[in-house]
Amino acid sequence: MAIVAVTTRPSAIRDFLVELADASREEVEVETSGADALTRVKGEPPRLVVIDQGLPDVEPLKLVVEIMMVSAMTLTAVITDMGEDEFHEAAEGYGVLMPLPADPQPADGRALAEALRNT
Repeated sequence: MAIVAVTTRPSAIRDFLVELADASREEVEVETSGADALTRVKGEPPRLVVIDQGLPDVEPLKLVVEIMMVSAMTLTAVITDMGEDEFHEAAEGYGVLMPLPADPQPADGRALAEALRNT
């Protein structure tokens, strides 16, 4: 199974994505819209979908819910500029594996891969 990153800025978060792929030993594929990500999840559900903020067609937490409805076994992580408490309140009950900072770094990729391994 692959990891899908839904982002309009793959170049800007490239180091994070490369480290996530290396640390998880999973292929990371990029989609640039929520609609494309949902099509991917419906066709062949990935193990994890990393959802960036600023998508052209959907808010990140709305996409989390849509993914859950299509594939309850697919895990999600959200790149957000919300504070930790604000995010946990907004995402409560959505089963998000973890929030990631708005500018995720390689260390965040390693942390996400470890959280994925422990799930």
